[in-house]
Amino acid sequence: MAGKEFDVDPDVLKTQGDAFVHIGSDFSKASKKLQDDLEGLGSPWENCDFGDAFETIYTPIRDGMFTSMDSLGERLQGIGDKLQGMARTYSESDEQGIHVISAVGRPQL
Repeated sequence: MAGKEFDVDPDVLKTQGDAFVHIGSDFSKASKKLQDDLEGLGSPWENCDFGDAFETIYTPIRDGMFTSMDSLGERLQGIGDKLQGMARTYSESDEQGIHVISAVGRPQL
């Protein structure tokens, strides 16, 4: 299968893994702030003519959005963790390969 191989750079995987962990963490912090700010507002529309109708539509959408945002932050961090794990696995595999090749190539004394 000539031409079907690919190179993996563990350092790039680790770097990108770190980036995903930070992105996920930053996203989770921003999501938490948004949730706290929106919950802090309460229901300023409740005394309006449309208050009940708005609450009926808004609350489930808001709660679903909160759940989705929390999940996304966790999943982004999980992607980062998995990329870092892949980097470790590739590095370990490369080191093992070098040791095996070195041992096979040694002349017998």
